Amino acid sequence: MSSRINDDVTEIVSFFSDTLVKLCSVIVSTITISAYVFSADPKIFIIMIIFIPIYFLIYIVFRPKIYSINLTMKNKQNEYYTTRNDFVGRYIEIKGSGNFSSEKKRLRTVEDGLLKTFVKSFWVRYWMSTSQIVMQLVFQAVFFIVGGLAVLRGNITIGFFSIVLQYFGQLLNSVDQIFGIAIGTEKYHASLTRMKRIFDIAADKNGDRPISSVRAIDINNFNIKMFPESKKDSKMFYSQDLSCSFENPGMYVISGDNGIGKSTFVRTITRIYQPKLRGSVLINGLDVNKIDMDALRQKEMGFLFQDVPSPHITVREYLSDLERNGFLNDLKESRPFLNVYFSDVFNLADIYEKKVDVLS
Repeated sequence: MSSRINDDVTEIVSFFSDTLVKLCSVIVSTITISAYVFSADPKIFIIMIIFIPIYFLIYIVFRPKIYSINLTMKNKQNEYYTTRNDFVGRYIEIKGSGNFSSEKKRLRTVEDGLLKTFVKSFWVRYWMSTSQIVMQLVFQAVFFIVGGLAVLRGNITIGFFSIVLQYFGQLLNSVDQIFGIAIGTEKYHASLTRMKRIFDIAADKNGDRPISSVRAIDINNFNIKMFPESKKDSKMFYSQDLSCSFENPGMYVISGDNGIGKSTFVRTITRIYQPKLRGSVLINGLDVNKIDMDALRQKEMGFLFQDVPSPHITVREYLSDLERNGFLNDLKESRPFLNVYFSDVFNLADIYEKKVDVLS
């Protein structure tokens, strides 16, 4: 996510700081050339005026595909880099658990998706460039024929025609630059769309019904919509809907391969994650959306996450967060806890100033 935001912010800032300035410069030079040609020969100017909108018709035709392919490319690149970094970061774990083949296959699938997007991008740009070249050749031929006939009729001199021909070449170069800027604008639009999707992510919702203890959790036809903002794509996170029940007291184990969605399932039914759901999650018979889950998680649900959220802070700094929300203070009133906390074998006071990431 951080890489995605950095890329998109860079693209957006670059558009305003570089692309717009370049566009203004090109527009000024194009107007200047057009004014000179008009004063020299209105007929040749008319040819130029006809050429520019027809030339940009190519951009109008290809614009939706350029935008779509840029948006897909950015998403596929982020997906690939995320999957690759995850694979490298968990290499020892993957190798030790015997899931190397399946994880490598998953990475290869993402690579193939990125490669296919690159191929699509190549063909879109190829046909667009080919159309540009053909259009340029047609208008250069028309311009040369019209100018040549004017020279033969004695309407203009060869010297004048040579000068106008040079200006026409400069105009083609300016129009090509505008065309390139227009294509770059679609990259800006793609980044803007992705940033808007992040800004549009709804804030966490929390109900107001208090629950003192959890007696049972019932999951009925549960699934997660992967692309909630898309009306066409209804792809679900799990291959089939999930239905199960957890009763207290009891011990339950959720097993499966890496990346299959075990942690996502647990964090979603406890409302740590709040994606678009299908089906229902009931705690003590109440819809989870109506329950004060913040209070319930603080008092009745404990989580031991796989990754330390802030590995470069000291133990004292890490525990200070627990003290601020009252959790550690409550524990300190427990005699069994204090016997461990300050014991000779395990005394946290001895490691207060150590960084979390250097601990065993």
